[in-house]
Amino acid sequence: MADQILNEEADKTIAKQEKVSSLFTFMKELNQLKQKVVLDVSGYPWWRSIASFPDDPENIKIYYRDRIEDEETERIADTILSVHKPEFQRCPEPDPAFEAWLEEGWADYRNKVVRKESILRPLEQMNFSEQELQAHLPRINDEEQTYQEFFADDAERVRTYTDWAAERNAWVEKQKELEKTRDFFSDLYKICVDLERESETLELIVADGFMRDRTIPELNHPILTRRVKIRHDAAENTIYIEDTDVETELYTVMFQGMEDVNLASINNLRDDLYQNDYHPLDRNDLPVFFKMFIHQLSSESLYSEDGIPDHWQEKERLLLYRNPCYILRKRMDGTLKAIEQIIAHIDETGEIPAPIGDIVEGGKIKVPTDTGETSIEEQLAAVGGESVDILLSKEANKEQLEIARRIECYNAVLVQGPPGTGKTHTIANLMGHFLAQGKSVLVTSHTQKALGVLKEKLAPGLQNLCVSVLDDSNVDMEKSVDGITSYMAQTTSFEVKREMESLGQERKEIIRELADVRKKLFAMIHQECNCIVYNGEDLSPSAAAAYVQQNSDTLSYIPGSVRLYDPLPLSFAELTELYQSNGVISVQDEAEFEHDLPKPTELIRPEVFEEKCKALHSATARLNTISESHHWQVQNSAAERKILINGAFGQLTLEYPSVQAVEQLKQYLSTFPSIELWMQHCAVDGKKGGTYKELWTRLIDQIQKTCADAENLVAEKFGKEVVIHNTNPEFYPAMQQLQDKYSQGGKIGKLALFFNKQLEVALNGATINGQKPQNTEDCKLILHILELKSMRDQCSSYWNDLIAKHGVPQFYDLDEDAPERIAAKYIPLIERYLDWFEKEYPALTACMDAAGLPCNVIFQYHTLDSEIASTEKILQALERDVPGLCDVFDVVKSITDLQTDLQDNRNLLQTGKRIYSVACKALLSAAEIYDPAAYRNAYAILENTYTKTSLKRKREEYLNRLAPVAPQWAEAIRNRDGIHGNAVIPDNIEAAWRWKQYYGIIEDMIAQPFSELQQRSLSLSKEYRAVTAKFAEKSAWYHLLCRTECDISMKQALQGWKLTVKKIGKGTGKNAPMYRAEARKLMVKCQEAVPAWIMPIGKALESLNPRTNQFDIIIIDEASQSDISSLAILYMGKKLVIVGDDKQVSPMAVGVPVEKMNVLKQMYISNKIPNAHLYDAKTSIYDIAATTFQPLMLHEHFRCVPEIIAFSNWLSYDFKIKPLRDCSNSVLLPPVVNYRVANGKRIGKTNPNEAKAIVALLKACMEQPEYAGKSFGIISLLGDEQVKKLQEEIFRHIDAKECSERKILCGNASNFQGDERDVIFLSVVDCANGEGPIAKQGFGVDDAYRKRYNVAASRAKDQLWVVDSLDPATDLKPGDIRKMLIDFSLNPESVHMLKEKIEEKSESPFESAVAQYLSVRGYHLVQQWEVGAYRLDMVVVCGTKKIVIECDGERYHSGENKIREDMERQTILERLGWRFIRIRGSEYYRDPEKTMERVVAALMDAGIEPEEAGTVQQTTGRDTELLRRVKRRAHVILHENIDDSEVENTAVAAALDPKNDIICAAPENPDPVSTLTLPATPQSEQVPERTESVSLVKGKPEVITEQYEDTSSFPAYRAADIAAYAQQYLPDGFQKMVKAILEVEAPLSEEFLLSRIVQYFDRKRVTSSVWNDYELKMRGCEQYGITRRNGFLYLDSCQKIQFRVPGDILRSMEQIAPEELSAGMLTILRQEGVTDKKDLYRTLALQCGVHRLGKEISRILDNALCLIEDSVIISGDQLTLK
Repeated sequence: MADQILNEEADKTIAKQEKVSSLFTFMKELNQLKQKVVLDVSGYPWWRSIASFPDDPENIKIYYRDRIEDEETERIADTILSVHKPEFQRCPEPDPAFEAWLEEGWADYRNKVVRKESILRPLEQMNFSEQELQAHLPRINDEEQTYQEFFADDAERVRTYTDWAAERNAWVEKQKELEKTRDFFSDLYKICVDLERESETLELIVADGFMRDRTIPELNHPILTRRVKIRHDAAENTIYIEDTDVETELYTVMFQGMEDVNLASINNLRDDLYQNDYHPLDRNDLPVFFKMFIHQLSSESLYSEDGIPDHWQEKERLLLYRNPCYILRKRMDGTLKAIEQIIAHIDETGEIPAPIGDIVEGGKIKVPTDTGETSIEEQLAAVGGESVDILLSKEANKEQLEIARRIECYNAVLVQGPPGTGKTHTIANLMGHFLAQGKSVLVTSHTQKALGVLKEKLAPGLQNLCVSVLDDSNVDMEKSVDGITSYMAQTTSFEVKREMESLGQERKEIIRELADVRKKLFAMIHQECNCIVYNGEDLSPSAAAAYVQQNSDTLSYIPGSVRLYDPLPLSFAELTELYQSNGVISVQDEAEFEHDLPKPTELIRPEVFEEKCKALHSATARLNTISESHHWQVQNSAAERKILINGAFGQLTLEYPSVQAVEQLKQYLSTFPSIELWMQHCAVDGKKGGTYKELWTRLIDQIQKTCADAENLVAEKFGKEVVIHNTNPEFYPAMQQLQDKYSQGGKIGKLALFFNKQLEVALNGATINGQKPQNTEDCKLILHILELKSMRDQCSSYWNDLIAKHGVPQFYDLDEDAPERIAAKYIPLIERYLDWFEKEYPALTACMDAAGLPCNVIFQYHTLDSEIASTEKILQALERDVPGLCDVFDVVKSITDLQTDLQDNRNLLQTGKRIYSVACKALLSAAEIYDPAAYRNAYAILENTYTKTSLKRKREEYLNRLAPVAPQWAEAIRNRDGIHGNAVIPDNIEAAWRWKQYYGIIEDMIAQPFSELQQRSLSLSKEYRAVTAKFAEKSAWYHLLCRTECDISMKQALQGWKLTVKKIGKGTGKNAPMYRAEARKLMVKCQEAVPAWIMPIGKALESLNPRTNQFDIIIIDEASQSDISSLAILYMGKKLVIVGDDKQVSPMAVGVPVEKMNVLKQMYISNKIPNAHLYDAKTSIYDIAATTFQPLMLHEHFRCVPEIIAFSNWLSYDFKIKPLRDCSNSVLLPPVVNYRVANGKRIGKTNPNEAKAIVALLKACMEQPEYAGKSFGIISLLGDEQVKKLQEEIFRHIDAKECSERKILCGNASNFQGDERDVIFLSVVDCANGEGPIAKQGFGVDDAYRKRYNVAASRAKDQLWVVDSLDPATDLKPGDIRKMLIDFSLNPESVHMLKEKIEEKSESPFESAVAQYLSVRGYHLVQQWEVGAYRLDMVVVCGTKKIVIECDGERYHSGENKIREDMERQTILERLGWRFIRIRGSEYYRDPEKTMERVVAALMDAGIEPEEAGTVQQTTGRDTELLRRVKRRAHVILHENIDDSEVENTAVAAALDPKNDIICAAPENPDPVSTLTLPATPQSEQVPERTESVSLVKGKPEVITEQYEDTSSFPAYRAADIAAYAQQYLPDGFQKMVKAILEVEAPLSEEFLLSRIVQYFDRKRVTSSVWNDYELKMRGCEQYGITRRNGFLYLDSCQKIQFRVPGDILRSMEQIAPEELSAGMLTILRQEGVTDKKDLYRTLALQCGVHRLGKEISRILDNALCLIEDSVIISGDQLTLK
C-alpha cells in the first residue's frame, strides 16, 4: 500500500514537471517570436558613428578605453563621451556708418546680408551748396523732395563694411559649427528622453567591428556591443555617455544565417572576449581580437582599420572593419537565456517552486481557521499597522499586515494596488519584515520607475542589507559590501541577540500598554463624545447626573446592580405581566408546573377519546361477526402481534402482516369473478399442458378465425341477399366448378349444362338477390358463405366439447346470427385460466406468503386429491376463505391502532415527574378503564391548570432575561420580596430603569486625565515604531551574522571582491580583464551574503542564474505591466508577493503574430495548464496570478489631491479608493482644469494645435512662482504620434536644461505607469473637425481604453489639465470615455454627486453596485421610477425606449409576499409594454463582470444605448487668479510672432464659448476670465475705475483694483443686491423681486439672473428643475411691466437702453442684450464717423472685456448690427451713420 502511494506521488510529480517544462518551453518560443534580428544598423531607431561627430573638440569630448600597461588602482569617471550644448555667439555689431544700409535679418547667421544700394533721403537734410546741388540734380526728385544716395558714394563706408562682412562671415561659419553641435546635442537629448520614457524597452550601446558578407548584402552590423548609459547634467547643460559594469557582448545572431563559415570558432572567441573584456572603444588590443575573429571565421576574409576598402568583394567574402559607433536599439535582456536555464534545471532536478506548481496544476490549499472577532484595541492597532508578530518598521496600515499574514499561510499573495496607494512604501515595509525573519528577498518590476526610490524608503539600518541594481553599475553593491563587512567587523551575533531580546521585551511591553491605553481611550471617548445612549436616545453625562440627583428619592427602588448601557430588558407590558403573575399563579400551581404538565393538545381530547373507545368496541364486534360467518375462532394477541385462527383448514397462528401485503392480496382477489366449473377444468387442462391445453388453444384459434371470416364476409355480403337452397356436401365443389367456368370467361349454355351436371347443381343451389350466380364474384360470395358455415360448425364442435358440457349454452345458442362474437368474449377468461397456474398462481402464493398465509393450509392440499379437486379447493379458497382472512387482518389492524393510540396517551400521562401530578393521575385512571366521563372531567381540570402555563413560561422567560442584566431585581420578583411580590407593577418603572442606568454609568465614569492618556498613546505609538524598526534591524543583521560568522569563505569573498574592484580601477590596465574575471567569481558568493536585491525584471533575468539564485520571497511590483515571459522570475522564488492592478495598462503584444502564438499555445500548453487560453502576449503576470490567488486591495491613496483621483475612483474602482492627501497643502488651484483648444484639428493621429497649446500652457506654468520646483508630464491619450509632436514642440520651445530640472516627460499612459509628476497635461488629441459627433470610443477590448485613461488621470499629484479640442455636448456620444473625462474636468464634483445620488436611491449595496456600473458606462439611469401605484428599482432610458432593471436578493423585499408582489407587478407592467431585466444576487456576486456584460447585451438587444442624462457645465468658482494668469501668459506665448489677422482667422473661433478655454486676454491688458459659464461672484478686474463694489454673494464688499480700457465714456454695469432683494420679496413676491432687479439692471439675461439667484441659495448650477420652476413663477409677469424676449428681460418703463461696460460684475457677450450692443455700436459710430466693421466689433468687444473675436462673438454682434440697419450705411465692410 505504501509503495502504491509513493508511486502515485511520483507520477504526480512527473506530471507537474512536464506541465512546468511545457509552460517554460512555450514562453521560450513566444519570447523568440518577439526577437527581431537586425542585420543592418540602419534598421535601428538611431545610430551614429564617432567619425560622423561634428568637429568641435571644445564641446564634444571622446574618451577612448585604450588598454595600457600602467594600471590605475583608483577609479575615475566612467565618461566615454560628453557633448556640451554651446550658446550661439552674438553677431559682430555693424558700424553706425552703414548699419542703416543693412536690411533686417543681418544678425541671424542663417541669413545672407542684404545691403541697400541706395537710399532716398529728404532733400532738406542734405545741406547742399548751390554748386553741389547742381552736381546732384540727376539724383533729386523735385516732386518728393528727395535725394538718392548710393552706398558706394562713401569709400570709407565701403571699406568699413567690407571689414565687417569678413568678420561676420567668420562668425557665420563658427555658428554653423555650433549649430551642428547643438543638433547633435539635441539628438542625444532626445535619446536621453526616450530612454527615460522607455527604459525597459530601449538601450544605448557603443559598438565596433562592422561585419559585411558578400553573400548577404544586407549585413552591415558591428559584432561587439556594450551597453552604456546616458544622462543630462542640467547645471552644465551637457550630455554624458558613461561606461557601465556590464560585459562586452558578441552579437552572434547575425551569424545564424551564414553558411560555409567556421561557426564553431565563435564559442572560443566568446570565451576569449569574456576573459580579456575587450571594450569597443579600445584602440590598442581590440584590433588583434578583430583580426583573429574574422580570420578564424573564414579564410576568405579581410580586416580593415580604415573603413570599407574599394572592391573588397572581388577577392574576399567577409569584411570586418573598424567604425566605432553608438546605437539606440530595443533592449536585449536575459529573459531567453534565463528560460533556457530554467528548462534545463527542471529536466535535471525536477525542482518546481510551490507558486509555479499552484499556477500550473491548481490543487487544494489549507485555509487558516478564523480566530473570531478581534477586540477594539486590536482593530485600532491594525489600522496603524501594529502587530505583535509582524515587524513593520515604518508607518503602516491593516492591508500591509494582511499581506504579511497571508504570505505565511499561502505560496503567493496577490495585491491590487490602485494608483497612488503607496505600493512602494508597502513593499519597503514588507521588505523590512521579511529581512527581520532572515529571509532573502528580491524586489523586481517591469520598470525602473517603480523601484527608483524603494531603497531610500527602507529603514536606514537595513539599507546596507539591500542592493539596488537599477542600472549597469556596481556602485550600490560596493556600498552594501562595505556596510556588511564593516558591521561584521564591529559586532557579533551574540551581542545582537542580546540586544534583540531586550528590544523584544520592550516592544511587547509597549504593545501591551498601548492596547490598554487605547481601550481606555475608546471607552472614554465613547462615553464623553457619544454621550450616554439609553434606548436609542442621546444624553450628555451632565444631563444624566442631573437626572440622577433630581429623582433619587422616587426612582431608586430597583435593588442591586445592573449591567450598564443595556436597555430595559423587558417592555412595560412584559413587566406588567411579570408582576401580575405574582397573583395569578398560586403556590399549588407552581407545584403542579414543577411536575412537567403535558400540553392538553398533546393528549387525546375527551370527544376523541370517546370516539376511539366506541371504535374499539365496534371493531371487536366486527371481528366476532367475521368469526361467526366463517365458523372460525379468532384470537388477537396484540402484545405478541399475532392472530390465532381455528377453522375448517385447522389452527393458524399468523404474524401481523404489513398493510401493503394485505392490500396487494386484496387487490388480486378483486380481479376474480364468480368461478364456474368450466374455468376449473380450463385451469386443470392448462396445468396439464400438452394435448389438454392444445384443445383449448384450438378453440381460441377457431373462434378468432371464425370471427375474422365473418367480419370479412359482412363487407362482401353488404347489399346482397344470398339464399342457399342446396345444403348437400356436393354443392360446394359444384360451386367451385361454376366459379372456374366464370373465371375462364366461358358462358354457361345448355350444352355446358348438358355435359356438366355439376354446373346446374351450382346454379340451382343458391340465389343472390333472387337470381342465380351470374359471375365469378357471385360464386366467390357463395363459397365464402359456405366456408363460414363450415367454420362455425367446427367451432361449435370444439365449444360444446370443452365448455358447453359444464353448464354453458351450446355454441349456436349463444347468438342466432353470430355466435362466434359471443364466444370471442370468453377468450380472455379462457387464456387467463389456461395459463393461471403458470402465470398467476406463483404471484398469488407470493402475495399470500407476504401476508403470512400458508398456502398448503389455506388451500387444504392433499396428496390424494385429483388435479380438478385440488384446483377446486384453491379457487374456492380464493373465493371464500382468503377474503375473510383479509377482513380479519383489517379489523385486527384497526383494533391494534386504537389500542396503540390509547396506550400512547396513557404513557404521556405517566412520563417522568407527571406521575406525581394530581391532574395526570386522574386522567390516567379514567383512561385505563375506558371511562369517557371520568376522562372528560380530569381533562378539564388539566386544561384549566395548563392555561396558566403560558403565563408561567413567560414569567420564567422574563426572569431569565432580567437576571443577567439585573440579577438582584430578578431574584426579588422571584421570591416576592416587598413591593416586588405585588401583582401590580411599581410606578414609573421605565423611568426607574433609566435612573438606575444613569446612576451606574455616572458612578463608573471615574475621572481619568484624558489628555494624558492620549499623549501617552501618541508617545507609545512612536516608541512602538522606533523599537520595531530597531528590533527589525537587529533581527535582520542577526540572521545575516548567523550565516556569515561560520562561513569563512563568505568573509573572504566579501573582502576579496571589494579589494578586487578597487584593483580594476579605470579598467584599462593590462590586468583589468583578470581582475574582472575574479570579481565575477567572487560575486556569486557575495550575492549569498546580501539578503535583499532590487532590480527590474529584465536586469534580474540577465544578472541572476535561476539554477543557483533562489529567494525566500520575490516581490513583483507593477506586475500588470509584465507579460508572461516575465514568469521566469517566479521560478527563483519560494513565495511570491505579486503587486499590480488589472485596472491599469497591460502588455500590448506589439509585433507578436497571433497565428504563430496560437500555434505555440496549442502545441505546448493547451489541455495541460489551467486557463491555457489566457496565456498570450497581452496577458500579464498579474492576470495569470489572479486565476490562482485571491487579490487583496490597497485602499489608501496618498498621491493626488482628492479631486484628481476622483475620476479614476469613479471610472475603475467603484469609489473603493480612500484619498488621504490633504488638499490644503497645494497652491495649484483648481486641481483639475479643462482647457479647450478652439482651433484644434486632428491630422492623422496628431493634433498639432493642441500640442502647441499644451506646450504654451506648460511654459506659462513654469513662469509662475506657484509652480516653482514642480515637475511636469504630458500624456497623449491617443498614441505615440502625438507624443512625438508634443516632444518636437518641447524641444523647440523649452531648453533641455529646464526640461531636466523640471523632469518634463512626454509619453503615453504606459510610459507613465508607476511614475508621477506634480502637474500632468492630458492631450485628448481627437477632434470632430466640423463633422459632427465622432465615432464612439467605449472602454475598448479588454478595457484597454479604460485602463489607459485610469493611468493617465492618476499621475498628477497637484494639478491635472485636460486639454481637448472637443465639445462634449455635440462632438461626443454618451458613453464615450473621452466625454466622461472632459465632463469630469468641467465639473469634478459631478462624480461624487452621482455616487451620492445613486447610493441615496439604492435600497441595497447590490443595487448601488449595478447602478454605478451602468452610470459609468454612460447609460441614462432613473432610479425609483414611479408607474402609477408601482415603483421600479431602476429604469434605463434611451429616447422614448425604457427598460426596467430589477435586482433580486439582498434587499428588503425578499420575503415570499414581496416576491409574489414583484412578480404580479412585473406581469401587469409587461402587459402594458414594459420590459424587464432581472439580475440575481447569486449570479452577480459570483461573477460581476460577466453578469453586467449580459445586462449590457440585453440592453443593446432592446435598442437601449448610452444616452446623455444632462448637459455637464463647467462649475463656477473654479476660475482662480492663478489659472487666469497662466492662461493669459499662455495666450501671449501661443501668439508671439503671429499676425493679428492670422490669429483672428484661426485661433478665436469660440473665444467665449463656456466650454472653450482658449486664452482671450491680451498681454498688455490682463483679462480676468478666459472661459466662463455663469459667474458666481463679481469679477473685480473688470471695473473701469478704482471703486468699491458689493458682491453678489452674501453682500460682502470687495475692493476693485484693476481698470479696463475705456475710450468712450460708457456707464459701468451696476448690479442689484440679490441677497437684499431676496430677503425683501421672497418667498411670495418673486416677480416683484425680478422687477426691482430690472429697475437696476434691465435689460438682463434670464440665464445670468438665474445663475446669481441659485448662487444665493448655495446651489451650484441652474438645473432643468430650476428652469421649470422659474417658468411657472414668471407666468403673468406682464402685469408688472416685464417683457420676456429671446432669453432677456426688459422693463416697459425703461425706454432708453444704454450700453454698459463691466462694472460690479462681468457679463459674457451672450449675456448682453442685442439692443444694448446696438446702442454701443451707435455710440462708437458717432465718435468714429466711418469705421471698418471688424474694427467696430473689436472696439465694442474690448469694452466688454473680450480681446479676441470668434465665430460666436461675431454672430452675436451681427445680430446686434441688424437692429440698427436703418441708421447705418453699410458699404462692404465700411460702416457710416446716416
